[in-house]
Amino acid sequence: MGFKLRRERTGGSRTWFGKMLLSYLPAFFILTAFLFFIFFQILNSRNQDAARKTNDYVTRQAQLVVDASLTAIDQKITLEMLRNRTVLRYFSEPTAADLSLQVNVMNELAELKIANPLIHSIYMVRADDRMVLNMSTTYPLSRYPDAPFIESSLKSPNSKWSNLRLYKELPSETGTPVVTLTRSVSIFSGRYGLIVINVNAASLQQLVRDMYDASVTQLHLYDGSGQDLFHTDPSTAAPKANKTLASASVSDYTGWRLVSEWNDGKWITFLLSLFNVWLVLGLLVCALALGWIVWMTRQNYRPIRNLVAQLERYSPGSGAVKDGDERYGGEFRYIHSMMENMIDQNSRFQLQLQQDLEVKRNFYLYGLLEGIRQVGPEEWAATAEQHGMYPAFGKVFVVVLEIDRSAEWRRTYSQEEQDGWKKAVESIVGGLTEKADGCRVWMLWTMANQLAVMLMSEGDEPDEAMSALIGEWHARIRDDMPFEMTIGLGEPAVRPENIHDAYQEALAALQYKSIEGNNRILKHTGGPTGRGEVFRHLQRIDGIVDLLRLSDAKWRAEFRSLIRQMELDRASREDIGQVMNYLIFNLGRAVEGMSAEYRRLWSTDVMPALAKTLAEVEMMGDIAHAFFEALEAFEERVEQSRESRNQGVLIKEVKAFIESDFARPELSLDYLSEKFGISGKYLSRLFKEEFGLKFVDFLIDLRIRHAQQLLAETSLPVQEISERIGYSSPISFARTFKKIVGVPPIDYRKEKQG
Repeated sequence: MGFKLRRERTGGSRTWFGKMLLSYLPAFFILTAFLFFIFFQILNSRNQDAARKTNDYVTRQAQLVVDASLTAIDQKITLEMLRNRTVLRYFSEPTAADLSLQVNVMNELAELKIANPLIHSIYMVRADDRMVLNMSTTYPLSRYPDAPFIESSLKSPNSKWSNLRLYKELPSETGTPVVTLTRSVSIFSGRYGLIVINVNAASLQQLVRDMYDASVTQLHLYDGSGQDLFHTDPSTAAPKANKTLASASVSDYTGWRLVSEWNDGKWITFLLSLFNVWLVLGLLVCALALGWIVWMTRQNYRPIRNLVAQLERYSPGSGAVKDGDERYGGEFRYIHSMMENMIDQNSRFQLQLQQDLEVKRNFYLYGLLEGIRQVGPEEWAATAEQHGMYPAFGKVFVVVLEIDRSAEWRRTYSQEEQDGWKKAVESIVGGLTEKADGCRVWMLWTMANQLAVMLMSEGDEPDEAMSALIGEWHARIRDDMPFEMTIGLGEPAVRPENIHDAYQEALAALQYKSIEGNNRILKHTGGPTGRGEVFRHLQRIDGIVDLLRLSDAKWRAEFRSLIRQMELDRASREDIGQVMNYLIFNLGRAVEGMSAEYRRLWSTDVMPALAKTLAEVEMMGDIAHAFFEALEAFEERVEQSRESRNQGVLIKEVKAFIESDFARPELSLDYLSEKFGISGKYLSRLFKEEFGLKFVDFLIDLRIRHAQQLLAETSLPVQEISERIGYSSPISFARTFKKIVGVPPIDYRKEKQG
C-alpha cells in the first residue's frame, strides 16, 4: 500500500506540475515583459547619468592637461629669463653687429622649441632698437607682420595667454591660429624687451585627442572672446551635438572655458518621455495578471489539499488538516513533522563535512601558492578532484585581488563588516566563473587584504578568454563594492610546479600599483622593472638632506626631481619604501647633530608621521605629497625657532656671509670671530647645533660645489678655479676635491664636458 501511495504521489505531482506551469505562463510572460521594460528604462537613466559623469570627467581631465602643458611652457620660459645669460646679454647689451650673440640666441630659441613640442614659434623683441629676432633671422619691428600685437604687448607685458589669433612670420603667409604668451625681459622690470611664445591651437587639441572618441564626443575650448581653439578651420564643421549632455570647465589659469558635448542622445530623451505612458499601461497589465494568478491558484490548490489529507490518514498523531484551512504551511504539516529531524541531522553533518573539506582545501591551496608543497602531475590528478578542481592539469591563472587603501578600509569597517565584504567579493568571483564554461575557481584570503585566486580551465583555454573573465571580476567589483581592488596577474601555469612562480609573479605585479594606480588589472610582464636604479636614487638622498638641514629651498626641487625620476623608472612599492626609509634614516642622523629642541621635534612629530605614511599609504603620489608637507612643516618650525632666538638670527647672518664670501682665502673661525664679535669656539658650537655640521665641513662643501660648477661649465684652468673659490694652493684644492667628489678635478671636467 505504501508503494501504491508513492506511485500516486509521483503521477499526481507530474500532472499538477504541468498544469501549474501552463496556467501561469501567460502571467509570467506579461510580468517579465513589463519588468524588462522597467529595467530598460532604469538602464537608460543610469547610462545617461554615466554619460554625464564621463563628460564631466573628460572635461576636467582635458582642462588639466591643457593647463599643465601651458603652465609648463610658462614656467620654463620664466626660468630661462631668470637664468639664461645669453638671452639676458642679448637684451641688456644690444649690438647690431654681434652676429655670434644673435646666432647663440637663435640656438637657445630653437632648443626651447625642441624641448616644448607645443611651441609653434618663438621670437624676441628688443625695446632699445626695436628689433625682432626669431629662430632664423632678425627684422625691424616696423617690417614684422606681427608688429601690431607686439606694440600692444609692450604696453602690458607678462599678461595671461592671449585669445586665439592669426600669426604670420611673412606677409605672404595665410597665418596660423595660435595663442600667445608674452614675458618681459627682465621679468620684473620689462625694460629690455619681450619674449613672445606662440602655441598652435591645433596642437592643444592634439594633446587631448586620445582622451575621447571624436565620433561620440565633441570638445570645444573657448578663449576669452568666445573663439573655439579646437575648431579653428571652418571647413571642418563639427556634427550637431546634444546640448543636454554637455559639461563645462573654466580654467583658473587661462580663463578659457572647455565644453564637452555628446554627438547623439536624442533617442534617450525620446524614450524617457514615453516612460509615464508605458508605466500606466504596465500597471494595468500587472493588475490583470495578478487576478489571473489568484484565480488559477485557487483552481490548482485543490489537488494539493486532497493529497495532504490522504497522507495524514496514514500518519496518525501528526495532526489533521481541517477542510478549508488554507493557511500557508498547514497542508505541509505532515511533511514537516516527518522530515524535520532528518533534515536537521543531515544539515549538521553536511556543515561539519563542508568545514573540514574547506580547511583541507585551503591548506592544500596555501601550500601550492607558497611553494611549501611540491605537487607533480600524478599527485595532482589523484587529489584535485576531491578539492573541486579538474584532474587533468590544463592551464591555471593565479590571480591576487588586493583591497586598495587597506588601512583606511580597516578603519572604516568593523571586523564583521569586513568579513561580509570579503564574502561578497568571493561571491562575485565564484558566480561569474560558474557562468563561464569549462572553468573552475579556487579562492583563499592569504592576507587581510589579499585574496589569492586559482582560475583553472578544463582544456587549453585561450589566454584572452581567461583574461576577459578576470576583467569581468574587476568590473563587477568596481560597480558593486564601495571600495576599490587592484588585481595582480601572473603568467599562466601549465604544470602544478609552476603555481608558486605564478603566484609570486602576481604579487610582484601588485608592487607597481604605487606607480600605475589603484583599481586596475596589473599583469606581470617579465620586463625591466627599474629596481637597478634604486642605488642611484639613494645617492640623491644625501644631497636633499644636506639642503634641508641648511634650510636651502633647493631641497624642494631636488625632492620633486627624485619623485619624478622614480615614477619614470617604474619603481615598485618595495623600492619606494626603501628609498623613503633611507631618507628618514639620513634625516635622523642629520638632526642628531643639531640642538635638543630640533631632535625633540623630529622624534616626536616628524619621524612618526613619515613612518606612518610609509606603513599605510600605497600610492607614490600620496607618499610624496605627505613627505613633502611633513618636511616643509619641519623646516618652517625650525626657522620659526631660529628666528625667535638671538643666536639663531646671528648664525643665519654668519651662514649668509659665508655663502657670499666663501672665496676669501683668509675665511676661518678666527676671521668670523673678529667680524661678528663672538668667540670662534662658541660660533662653531652654534653652527653645529643649528645646522648639524661643522663650520669647516660647510665651507669645504660650499667651495667644492662651486668648483664643480666652474669645472663643468667653463674652461678655466684648475689653478684659477682654486683661487676663485678661496684655495691658495692648487695641490690642496685638488686633494680636497678628490676626497669629496671621488675623482681629480681634471677627470671630473672630462666626465662633464665630454
